Amino acid sequence: MKKLLTPFLFCLLAATCLFAQKQECYVITAAGQRQKAVSIKADAQGNLTVSVDGKMKVPFKAGAYKIAVIPKPKEIADLEKLANDEKYEELITAAPAVFDAYKYLGWADAVAALQCEAYLATGKPEKANETYQLALKFPRENNVRLQRVQLLDLVGRKQYDAAEAEAKKLILSKDDALAAFAFNLRGQIREAQGQKKEAVLEYLKTVLLFEGKGKIRRDREMARQKAVALMKELNDPRAAKIEALK
Repeated sequence: MKKLLTPFLFCLLAATCLFAQKQECYVITAAGQRQKAVSIKADAQGNLTVSVDGKMKVPFKAGAYKIAVIPKPKEIADLEKLANDEKYEELITAAPAVFDAYKYLGWADAVAALQCEAYLATGKPEKANETYQLALKFPRENNVRLQRVQLLDLVGRKQYDAAEAEAKKLILSKDDALAAFAFNLRGQIREAQGQKKEAVLEYLKTVLLFEGKGKIRRDREMARQKAVALMKELNDPRAAKIEALK
């Protein structure tokens, strides 16, 4: 986070050790043992075929392992690009097949997060909630992605008090990506409640407190655009200054 004396939501893929792990290929057994692999395939029931060294293959029945993880597939990178380009209808169409292909291979939460945000961006909160509930049924290493989706879902269903309570916790996160997301979420809540000036203040916190680099870049740029649009709507002459910020 930038210091206050130095010169700000949607796609959270947190840069934690989780990211590094997901470049690997492994299975965590029911006993908690980690088995590295060269490749892993899953059938429709969640049974795995694990290639340990490219030659020996070990089967794992569904329920005999906690989670299987493979490096990020190209199809998921393609969904992320659609999200970044705001091609939400294309993302919604493509996501179900990707979810089915990788839901047992450590990527159910990532695909569901992208799909849910696309549903929310296109005014379909019920479908977002349905997707979120489905994703909860599959193994994941932590709840960061789905926590983000859950909060967006709460806003989409106008459960503002519950979303606000969780956002307050995230603002204190040591992870700048989560904190920036939380400020933007509060801006969305204020905006949905018709509190435009208050929404501007929340968006500006993202603009002023965080550098526009890496995974925070998109959240910060979204906050800047939202703030500028609202300030112009409110005839605030300082809108041009915020618009000029990079």
